[in-house]
Amino acid sequence: MEISLMAAAALSAVVCGYHLVQGQRMLLAPLLKANVSEQSKQILRCMFHCQSVFFLTSTVIFLVCSLNVIPEMYAYSLILFLGLNYGIFSIWQFYVASLSPPNSSPMLSIQALVFLLISLLALLEPLLSLS
Repeated sequence: MEISLMAAAALSAVVCGYHLVQGQRMLLAPLLKANVSEQSKQILRCMFHCQSVFFLTSTVIFLVCSLNVIPEMYAYSLILFLGLNYGIFSIWQFYVASLSPPNSSPMLSIQALVFLLISLLALLEPLLSLS
């Protein structure tokens, strides 16, 4: 069992739960109440749920790879892909935090740090297997 992947799976599960509970209440609900077209609301809802599916599948993939259920050859590319995705999420989250008002910036920075930690934990395993 790979400890870094198990930790990435646990953090990813926390992010997924936070996204589904708090994101639904604090992000999606106010956006859907805004004075925008119905088509825009459907696009926002679709994007939110696509992100939810990504978080769920990445959590499952981290868990499956940490338990060595799939061959290492396939796990290597999956983990690299997901680790780089979470790294990009952290970069964007830091950027959004830098543009946000001071009262919301700390929470966005914490989210960015969690994304960065997931990315580093995910990338650690494949990079260590090269040596």
